[in-house]
Amino acid sequence: MLSDNAKSEIQKLLTKYPNPRSAVMPALHLAQREVGWLPDEVIQEIADLVGMSKTEVNSVATFYTMYARARPGAHTLLFCADLPCALRGAEDLLARLERKLGCRAGETTADGKITLHKAECLGGCNHAPVMLIDGVEHVQDLTDEKLDEIVKRLRES
Repeated sequence: MLSDNAKSEIQKLLTKYPNPRSAVMPALHLAQREVGWLPDEVIQEIADLVGMSKTEVNSVATFYTMYARARPGAHTLLFCADLPCALRGAEDLLARLERKLGCRAGETTADGKITLHKAECLGGCNHAPVMLIDGVEHVQDLTDEKLDEIVKRLRES
């Protein structure tokens, strides 16, 4: 599943560490950038490359929240659940967003369009509540109306 180029890049990573197992996290990042998520086949390929068992690599991939073990939707929403956002109504907005999408945080919509995740601090405390769309679009001062516009736009794209 990994390209020859990705495997070559992982081999280069191995030379940077005294123990090849230490390259597991950068290898997971590289693989996820290429594939978009970390299916079982990719976990096995990384295990073979770094000299670990599939279970050990999977343990790393499931412990850290930055690794996707399930295929994400076409769009990913990170909704801040940290204290400043919570104090400005984020919990209610997140509940409304879950109802609008028909899925809970940590899940993907039935049509595969949108994956929703809770996040801790997206760096917009002075404009809470905030959300990050597809890792690039930072939406601040969220309201129910803004959520309606975002959901409509993402479903149409």
